[in-house]
Amino acid sequence: MARSARRLPVSGWLPAALTAVFAVAVLKAYSVPLADVAAFGGYLVVVVALPGLLLWRALRAKAGPIALDVAAGLALGYPLSVFIYVAARAAGVPQLAVVPSILVVAAFVLVPRLRRHWRGSGERAPLWWSWALSAFVVLLFCWSAIDFFRRNGLRWPGNSQPYQDMVFHLALAAEFKHHFPAMIPYVVDEPLHYHWYFHAHLAAASWGSGVELETLLYRLGLMPVLAGFVVLTAYTARAVVKTWWSGPVAVFFTLLGSAWYNTVNSGWMLVNLWISPTQVFAAMIFGALAYLVVDILPRAATKREWLLFVLLAAGVAGAKATFVPMLLAAGAFVAAVGLVFRRRLDRTALIATGLTAAVFVAAMLLLFRGGSAGMRIEPFALRGPHESYLAMALRLAVGWLGAWAGVLGLVVVGRRLLDRAVLFCLGLGLAAIVVVMLTSQPGGSQMYFLSSAKPYLVMAALAGVAALLGEPARWWRKALAFVLLAVMLGGAWTIVNVYTKPIEETAATGARDYPRRGGQIPGGGVEAMRWLRDHSSPDDLIATNVHCLPVASPPCDSRSFWVAAYAERRVLVEGWVYTDSAMKMAGKRKDYQRAPYWSPEILAANDRAFTAPSGETVDVLRDEYGVRWLAVDRRVPADIIGLAAVADLRFADRNCLVFEIRR
Repeated sequence: MARSARRLPVSGWLPAALTAVFAVAVLKAYSVPLADVAAFGGYLVVVVALPGLLLWRALRAKAGPIALDVAAGLALGYPLSVFIYVAARAAGVPQLAVVPSILVVAAFVLVPRLRRHWRGSGERAPLWWSWALSAFVVLLFCWSAIDFFRRNGLRWPGNSQPYQDMVFHLALAAEFKHHFPAMIPYVVDEPLHYHWYFHAHLAAASWGSGVELETLLYRLGLMPVLAGFVVLTAYTARAVVKTWWSGPVAVFFTLLGSAWYNTVNSGWMLVNLWISPTQVFAAMIFGALAYLVVDILPRAATKREWLLFVLLAAGVAGAKATFVPMLLAAGAFVAAVGLVFRRRLDRTALIATGLTAAVFVAAMLLLFRGGSAGMRIEPFALRGPHESYLAMALRLAVGWLGAWAGVLGLVVVGRRLLDRAVLFCLGLGLAAIVVVMLTSQPGGSQMYFLSSAKPYLVMAALAGVAALLGEPARWWRKALAFVLLAVMLGGAWTIVNVYTKPIEETAATGARDYPRRGGQIPGGGVEAMRWLRDHSSPDDLIATNVHCLPVASPPCDSRSFWVAAYAERRVLVEGWVYTDSAMKMAGKRKDYQRAPYWSPEILAANDRAFTAPSGETVDVLRDEYGVRWLAVDRRVPADIIGLAAVADLRFADRNCLVFEIRR
């Protein structure tokens, strides 16, 4: 019996250990060297996770289950490491960004009153829970391999045709690796009004681990984020619903749940898992914040807990713009319901709302500078072209109620509707639905509000199911609970082909289905730009003759970012989409990526240097715009002989040339 008891704690670590081994095996299978895995893992533990864990415990003045503390510590460590990195980057010493984290760990070793935070609470989850969460993490790693890794290699031509936004993210990460304050790197003089913390994290990780940005973005960067998201979603669900079973079930419906036959968007998680890394990154950080809010809502929080709240809110504000407005609305909703039904002010909800408002204003002033990224008020933009308002209302009601049918249980068992944690989840969901109903964005980005709220709508639905199951004398309520769960399961089943299709393709074509020929990135393009990176200053400016995707398909789709991404240098004008100026030019047009460049004289001067090179045209780039390097994509018309007469050829590959303008 004693031997069995001694073995019990070890068994709880087995699922986590096997999951970690599986993750390494997947990464190795998809061309990530073990040295890179080890370097990034060491950076993540020492610089991000361990300081975050210790500070999470210190600010809460208590320890929780080890899985929760590790995941929440990781969520806290991400923004803290970003804050430190941008300060170090601004000071010109990015290599020293790891030092404060090491000093934090050292302080918890050396200061006697801090040492207690190394000890866990001893609270353990049921063993089946640990295996269930590990299974979901493995599922996400498998999906990552099937849906993303197998289509995107790390060598040409495997990396030549990525989803275009991936190269955009790579370009931003490169910008943060070499500059702060940062600008849009692929077009000159455009401010960066964007949620950029994930890109700064990649830059910091590249400095701290020595791993290439491409490997971090395409392989390593999101793996721990996915694991942390699963754990935090499960523990927050348990805190809201107050049952162990709700944790894994919440993860299931968050990942796989849907409106029936996708009659309305209910926030697809898996589809955007890797192509929207900022969404997953922010969702993980918000998971820790949501757990904290659910924990403090029924009581008076300490000053240290409010400091933790502000740190996480500030972190999520810069990670994804959708979360803080939802948090603000949810806090106000909890306070308003408390005032109406309890006839008193909810002090904790009011403080949370006030602090969130302060973070929101600071983010708008410092990060977004009033930019809207094309978001505008457009009521009922979800309505189909020939759909009546009544038909739209019915479609949305049936679709969303089908996805989160369990919410009806809260109506039947009315007392749970006043539970602060449930109100918080409902407030997040209602805020997201209102935004989706009343706004639009050319790229459909308003739907990210719904994706952001989805885990918490699921938790509210499961709270309704649990309330029905908690009525032992009412058999019909138990029956209703299972019916509502069946409706939610039915929604997931109706779109199962979305997930089985990639699996079938993998079975048919194998574990790799990389492009076999060049796409937006030409053969030799990565090598040429990395040569330029290694032989230039971060302050050097490049001009290039490639602007469009595909390279020659008018009207120009201006989502070309690969020169800025792989050279890790700013470009006079490569692409110009995803900027405030581009959104203003696009107006309400849906094909915003084809909006014209707003400074045609700069574009004309740029292109003349390639198509009609002369001392005069090249000198204009050098003297008026500060260009030093010319990056030539030979798939685009250019006078190579003429360029060689007025600039020095420094690097040549089959499709790319690099010239240095003579001074």
